[in-house]
Amino acid sequence: MIVNFTARHTELTEEIRDYCEKRLNRMGKILDEVQQIEVILTEEKSRKRVDLLIKRRGEDFALSEETTDMFNSLNQAFDSLERKIVKERRKLIQKRRRASSRQALATPVLRPQIEAKLVLLPYYSDQPISLEEALVRLEEGGKEAFLFKKEGSRNWAVIFRRQDGTVGLVDPEA
Repeated sequence: MIVNFTARHTELTEEIRDYCEKRLNRMGKILDEVQQIEVILTEEKSRKRVDLLIKRRGEDFALSEETTDMFNSLNQAFDSLERKIVKERRKLIQKRRRASSRQALATPVLRPQIEAKLVLLPYYSDQPISLEEALVRLEEGGKEAFLFKKEGSRNWAVIFRRQDGTVGLVDPEA
């Protein structure tokens, strides 16, 4: 990272230069993408102004602070620089996260093809039987479901064993 100092209508003291370099070194981790920083110190009457021109890959930006004391102006300018770079970094991270989540949603999940096998089982009675007889056949067979014609009707009904152990009835007439 290249740091250039410019003083307009004021003198660039060694104390100011050391302070700027110390603050920039402290922010070294967040300034890793910065290629060049220009620190411009300007004094007009009682106003002390600090301009920071930052050049990074992909963008350049400027920050400016003005107070009655040069060190206060420097502090405010460096604080603004730190906030701006942290904010930009958070935006970039969020953008990458959104892009990766979109990409994950866009890629189709390949599921293995499961071949359905149709197995015919004699778990029914085509002769009309009563509900009690159907329950007996369900219990005798040890099956999960039993299809039967209801006695005194032409409709079919199903009794089945539920997961909680009780028996359920599907009756289209009920």
